[in-house]
Amino acid sequence: MYEAFKAIAVTSDWIRRRRHKHLLHETLETISNGLDGIPSPIFFVGSQVEGSTTIGMDSDTDRVCIQDDVRVVLKLGDWQIGKKNLLAFKDETTPPQFYKLCRLQQTPDGRRQEYSRYPVHETDVVDELGRVVVSNRIFDNDVKTHLGQQRVVKHGPAKSWTDELDFVFAFPSNDFPEECEFLFTRSRPGQWPKPETLEYARKCRVFFIPQGHPHSSVSERTLQWRLSTSLTERKLMFDFTDEQMLVYILLKMLKKEYVQPKFDNNFSTFHIKTAMMFSIEKYPPVIWRIDNIVECATYCIDTLVQWAQDNVCPHFTMGGVNLFDGKLSEPDIKELETVLINLNKNIYKNICNLKMDSFGLKVLQKVHDTESTLKDQIEVVREMSWLFPLCFTVCIMYSNIRKMDAKTAVRCVSKRIKYLRGLQLHGSELEREAADLMLPYLYGALASIKASLCMIANQPVSQDIIKMYKLSFERDLLSGKLHYASMLYCGGQYDQAADLLNHCESLLGPDVAHYCGCEDRTYHDQSETFLRKGINTSTVELSKTSSTACVMFCKHELPCVPEHL
Repeated sequence: MYEAFKAIAVTSDWIRRRRHKHLLHETLETISNGLDGIPSPIFFVGSQVEGSTTIGMDSDTDRVCIQDDVRVVLKLGDWQIGKKNLLAFKDETTPPQFYKLCRLQQTPDGRRQEYSRYPVHETDVVDELGRVVVSNRIFDNDVKTHLGQQRVVKHGPAKSWTDELDFVFAFPSNDFPEECEFLFTRSRPGQWPKPETLEYARKCRVFFIPQGHPHSSVSERTLQWRLSTSLTERKLMFDFTDEQMLVYILLKMLKKEYVQPKFDNNFSTFHIKTAMMFSIEKYPPVIWRIDNIVECATYCIDTLVQWAQDNVCPHFTMGGVNLFDGKLSEPDIKELETVLINLNKNIYKNICNLKMDSFGLKVLQKVHDTESTLKDQIEVVREMSWLFPLCFTVCIMYSNIRKMDAKTAVRCVSKRIKYLRGLQLHGSELEREAADLMLPYLYGALASIKASLCMIANQPVSQDIIKMYKLSFERDLLSGKLHYASMLYCGGQYDQAADLLNHCESLLGPDVAHYCGCEDRTYHDQSETFLRKGINTSTVELSKTSSTACVMFCKHELPCVPEHL
């Protein structure tokens, strides 16, 4: 079984590489938003960031976009200064895991908060007690703005313009709702989760997602917000052992092929994930072995069968929640029980018949086709390429500074460089890594704008500016050098420009990938030579030695742009 997983590039190394790629992407976007003054941290959740996917699963990427200028509190006295405070409350109409949110306002003396009496947003509703209740349609216009004029695709509370990427806008809370104490107070054997994981989980923020319960009336449904503990769940997933991850991925493959066609998404990956967590909590660590993957999968399916018999699928991090509620009717649950029992009864046959990723065939094969394995690894490298998001981040930066005058742009970019240098010194490991990647782009932009100002004033380009140009060479293989060559050419230093351009040309080859984050530009797929190199090379190293981004200029850099360009 393990050899079959290796053949489709599902190993501890690939799982960690997937996680790192998405966590770094998450950090890049969050830092970028902060640099632009947007109070909107980004969190990636779900299969991609967990590393619990395969090429054949075709998993989408789920992003939670946090409105960090807002804070949801659970008690009237717990408001936070400098934030727009919302109070989460329940009434007789709100099902488990769902809340309503009402607006709070500061009292004239500024010492406390009280219920707001006046709507702020066009979707706000005033209830019978005079409270201003926030509708979960409040983000609709933000979504249209965020996604542009493109077609909006809805997947539950998530929205996007594509089936590959989902955005969920949410309000955060630092308070821990009472039902979440279930994770810490219930009796358990004690082997999992680890004490340090539970300690971390207590510090995780919860989110309020704009989604009502499907069985509520339409008027009530639009006022309901679903409580989400996705960051806690993500941490728990990161705590799975390599063997447990393989069991989980196998269960997802079985679900997608044998169960999903009957129940669509009403029986979801989240049900499987929950069964895995309860099973890991229940069964001793000694059983989770490479040679026992199938047996462990049957234990998890048995857990689901028991829940189907009880008509209740509990939530792992919240008490009083039935995950079948609003998803499956009683007849559906009875049919699910039958399907799961049959799945377990013929588990080996069902695994050997799995068509996804040709996994069943690979299980049956004694010797695996090296070329086929290489092909799967190449596809994983292609899927994990993240320099494009970095280019897109830089494009946004350029679109912002082009609205400023040159001197303001210099101050703005200098301020961002100072902020990123601070992260290099005091940030988390991911923040330091993201700052290392972003800084060379900013050095290049600042050097080019300053050099342009020198040329306008008929002054020589200083050595400090040239030093800054050279700091930009670290960002990727070519684009920083091409920026510098443009300046040399425009400054009449033709021999130096020619030497640098010749050097740049010598660096090009079939193992170099080209990226562009600009709109309406043709995307160049990576060559197979590059992708093969990526199998044994980290993504960060690939970005520096074998990748090049498009060369971007803003209007303040025109003196450094050759006229024919």
